[in-house]
Parts: sequence; structure tokens; C-alpha cells
Amino acid sequence: MGGVGLALLGQGTVNYLNPATLTELPFTYITGNVVHETADLAGSGQDAFITNTNVSGVQFVVPLKVNRISIAVGLNPYSVIEYQFSSRGTEGSKSFEEIVSGDGGINTAFFSVSIHPFRRLYLGATGMFYFGNLRNMWRVIFDSPIFTNTQDEVSRNFTAGNIRLGAVVRLTDAWTFGGVFTPSVTLNADKSITLERLTRFENLQAGDIDLPQSYGFGTTYSLGKKLLLGLDFYSQKWSDFNAQGYVNDSKRIAFGLEYSGKGDYKSSYWSRAALRLGVFYQDLGLEDPIGEKVTELFGTLGVGIPLKWRAGRIDLALEGGRRGSSSSNPFRETVFRFTATVSVGEKWFFRRKTR
Repeated sequence: MGGVGLALLGQGTVNYLNPATLTELPFTYITGNVVHETADLAGSGQDAFITNTNVSGVQFVVPLKVNRISIAVGLNPYSVIEYQFSSRGTEGSKSFEEIVSGDGGINTAFFSVSIHPFRRLYLGATGMFYFGNLRNMWRVIFDSPIFTNTQDEVSRNFTAGNIRLGAVVRLTDAWTFGGVFTPSVTLNADKSITLERLTRFENLQAGDIDLPQSYGFGTTYSLGKKLLLGLDFYSQKWSDFNAQGYVNDSKRIAFGLEYSGKGDYKSSYWSRAALRLGVFYQDLGLEDPIGEKVTELFGTLGVGIPLKWRAGRIDLALEGGRRGSSSSNPFRETVFRFTATVSVGEKWFFRRKTR
């Protein structure tokens, strides 16, 4: 559905965009996500093709009181970097290869509480713990064995805690409205530098990372018994930090629809299947080398395939689009992204009634 989900309620939907939605799940759910992405980069006579496959999260939801109180724990990647550039050079009669590379990422462990205090009101809060490591390396490899190769490494370990608040209001039986808010946070860094064949320096100037305040709101509307429409808006206030390269707030608008029989786990197989379409537009808050905004436009197609032997399903989604500002922008990326999510639900922690 184009990533729509800030106001999405439903018994078959494990939705972590807004913690307030989790009380709609009647069973204990375990979910896992895998993402495969390809990016074709082109610009200024230089081309590149990048592929990446990663586990994008594992989550566990437990209803403490069905349709009233639920908790969830999980682990999701927040960001991942992996790059390598190389070039040949000479210094006098000495030829060498220079390699610049980086790897690592930041993950988020979370604990969510969702409550349904009134018939049409859902509330939720998520405590988040950020942790991870980013590493940058610079190497010089000489062709001649009489010269000593060099390698410099800068490593930063990050930790921080934060919270996300969410709410959903069911305005009518067919219409919902929801929103989320996350305050800004600073990822505290411990920095170390290793110079090959020399020494290692630790506890240097940290190089902390600031993450901005973010907020979003969305709505869904059911047309009849099978068609659901959704619209989301989400923004991050990067302009508060005036970070290098970030000159504006990032903004994302998404629209999607789902066609489904909306059956529960007791319903027929095909009444639990779903077909989804969507589109989203995002201003990343960046400027490219020629001073234009970097934006992206994607279309999405997805299906929900019920698991016949469990109260769960497999959700498959394909996204395709382009990242780049305008026809005058020489830098652009054509991106395709495939996502698979497996959700399995069972009745746990329920006492059987005895006579």
C-alpha cells in the first residue's frame, strides 16, 4: 500500500509504524522481514549497479488482554552502510592503489505497549534503544613490495534511547485517523582510530550523531466490505540541525489501496487473501551536487497470502521507482525493492476453561 500504515487497524495486520494499532491483534504473533534491493546509478559518465539483501526485522507481539492491552518486542535495522571506492595513482616512480571503504550500521531494539481504553480510541508508546557501529577505512597498497602498505581505520560505536508515541481514533466504523511523534535524540559515540603499524587511539572527540524530531499522521477509509483506501504523511525536521547536506525537512506522502475479503482466521482461505497497490513521493531534504532537491517517486504492488495452517500470512511487496530531482539532474538512481514478511499467529498464554 505504498508504505501506508499510520492509521491501519486490522486483525490480520502486524503494523509497527504506529504502536497504537497492536491491540487489534487477537493472538500472539511472530513476524520476520527480508528485503532485497537493487539500484542502478547513473550520472556524469559514471555508472554503478548495487544489490543488497538483508533481514529487516524480527518482532514479537503478545496480547495481555485481547483487544485491550498488548505488548511487543523486536529488533529492526535503522540504517546500513557498505561502500568501497578504489583508484590508481602514482607518486614519482611509485604506483599504488588507494581504497576508501566503509561498513556497519545502527539497529533499534524496541519495547511497545498498546492499549484500547475506549471503544474508538487506541493509544501506544514504544521505547527504543539505538546501538551499532560505523567503520571507515583508508588503505594504500603499493605495487612494489619494497614499500609498506598503510591502513587507517576510524570506528564509532553508538548508543542512545528514545520514545515514540502513537494514537488512532476510529471516527466511524469505516474511517480511522492516526498519528505518531518521535522527539529528537543524540546518538552518543565512542570513537577510536587505528593506524596500521603504529598505535590505536581511543576516547577521542566523539562525533555524535543527531536524529531529528519526526511526526506523521494518516487516515484510512473502507469502501464497502472489501476495498480499503489509505493516505499517510510523514516528516523529519532535519533543518533543525543544519547538518551538512541536509537543508530542508524530509517529507513523505503515500497513498495506497487494499482489496481483501477481510476475513478473520476462521474465515475461508480466499477471504483472507489481499491485493495491494500504492505510490509514494518523498523529498529527502537533501541537495545534489548541482544544488537541486533530491526526491524519489515509487510505485508498489503487493499480495497477502494466508497461511492455511495458522492465523498468519506471507506478505510480498515489490517497489520500483527513481531517485533523482529533475530532467536537468545528471545524477539518478533506478531502484527496485522486494520485501517478504512472514507473520504467524497462535493462541499463547490463554487458560483453558475447566468445569
